Amino acid sequence: MLEFVSLMIVIILILASVIKQYVDERKNKEIKENKIDEICNKHYKKIWLVFVVILFVTVIYKFGDIPTYVGVDEAGMAYDALNLAEYGTDRYMNSYPLYLTNFGTGQSSLCAYLVALCIKLFGANMISYRLPTLLIYLMSVIVSYLLISKAKNKKMALSFTFLIITCPWNISNARMALDCNLYAGLFILDLYLLDKAKKNYQFFIAGISIGITLYTYSLSWISLPIFLAVWAICMLYIKRVKFRQVLIMGIPIAIFAFPLIYFLLLNFGVVDQTHLGIFTLPILPSFGAGEVNIMNWFRTGGESLKTIFFGNETIYLIYVPLFIIGYVLEFRQALKEIKKKEYGISTVMVIAFTTLLVGLLLAKIPTPNKANVLYIPILYFVTSAILYISKNSRIILSIFILLIIVLCIDYEHYYYSYRATVAANWFEDIYLMDITEKIESDEEIRDIPKYVMAFTSAPHIYNVIGEQISPEEYMSTITEKIYPDGVRRVTKVGNYNYAYYTSEIKEIDLEKDDYIFIISYIFIDAVDYLQEEGFDSIEYGNYYILTKNKNLNKIFCSSF
Repeated sequence: MLEFVSLMIVIILILASVIKQYVDERKNKEIKENKIDEICNKHYKKIWLVFVVILFVTVIYKFGDIPTYVGVDEAGMAYDALNLAEYGTDRYMNSYPLYLTNFGTGQSSLCAYLVALCIKLFGANMISYRLPTLLIYLMSVIVSYLLISKAKNKKMALSFTFLIITCPWNISNARMALDCNLYAGLFILDLYLLDKAKKNYQFFIAGISIGITLYTYSLSWISLPIFLAVWAICMLYIKRVKFRQVLIMGIPIAIFAFPLIYFLLLNFGVVDQTHLGIFTLPILPSFGAGEVNIMNWFRTGGESLKTIFFGNETIYLIYVPLFIIGYVLEFRQALKEIKKKEYGISTVMVIAFTTLLVGLLLAKIPTPNKANVLYIPILYFVTSAILYISKNSRIILSIFILLIIVLCIDYEHYYYSYRATVAANWFEDIYLMDITEKIESDEEIRDIPKYVMAFTSAPHIYNVIGEQISPEEYMSTITEKIYPDGVRRVTKVGNYNYAYYTSEIKEIDLEKDDYIFIISYIFIDAVDYLQEEGFDSIEYGNYYILTKNKNLNKIFCSSF
């Protein structure tokens, strides 16, 4: 309801702005720098102190504890990072992989290596697992401000920054360790370095940054080259750069890109060598390059656009019409800049958003994660629209600021009270990891056989990261089975066995040995069966922990 009310307010503000600007033009009223510009120029440091408070509340407060769940890809990346930090391999014993296998479909490696460094410095914990994502996000906030402050003015830079730090997508994703989330932050750094580049060595540095960005997310392999090609053609045309400088920038990009190109050739079957020195390029069990197709513009483009602009917890609804207005304004300005052969940030941002979108839509975008790089440019166009609508009107701008604050507070309440604490789904868990850590910390129960029945994707990954077993033990003990429904599932890793149906629990010889059962509350029929067989139970989070051993019950009761 709040979103629709705010949308109506924005429509009224747009109409009021149109009327006001028409009246001002009729009266030949001169538009002067207003009080807002003076405040921004004089007090931008104090405004930044307010931004720091907002950042603390939105992404730093209880960092590592909120969200209270761990995503399955987040857990997989963290376990690989842990192995990289301790053994120099991923969980499949690939030495220093340049691309991770994860659960078979692959995962970009930069986040894992940054997490491995944090584990070396601060130990294996949730803060270490998530810290790189937070730091890259904070860096992107600062760089976004510096980029627009230099190219435009402090009013626009501060407004842009305000929209970034109050955006739902940025708030939620700065707290989770997903490899793709680094793409947005690294890309805005690339834009900043390209904007600053004047001398040859600066273009070389920009090339290094762009090369590293390729390791943030696989869709950057498509979208980033399209951006670079259009950017280079445009900059050469307006004489902003020289061809030699483009070549200099291309050297480090080519060096960083070569292993990834080789990786693609490897998975297409063109080459077969999986090692480049100490580095590994894995052959993925499920290689998804075939999902990229120019026909996706027509097959899934509309659905993908809906996901990008209307997906849950992405941007506020009021930003959609504002984005359209801002994009049209900046596109017109970009055409003027190109026509006059002048360099301007409008040209860069229009090229960035348009080319990235074209590249991303070559693949289906089922979740906003896959399009995360677009959200900072989207907010730039929203900022442009807000300032245009508020031109020479402190009242309209103040209403916009108040409206965004209200929407942000409403989202924060929703995030802290529900989304980050309650709303875990099939791809998220943490209780299983916590239970494993507590069991493995007690020598009396560590070696007792354990059966897990969890309503979560890939439950074994939460056990192995909680247990912190070596990649050698992981590979030597993992067993899988194809079930009648055609799905391959893990049935054992280390000392943990996995059941997926109550019938599997009933097949276990319960008289043979002591067992520990960790059963999701979803499978209450399995819990009832074990209780009927004389098992005592305690509850922890979404799980029942069941055993017949009275000593074990005492240990569990004191631990959970």
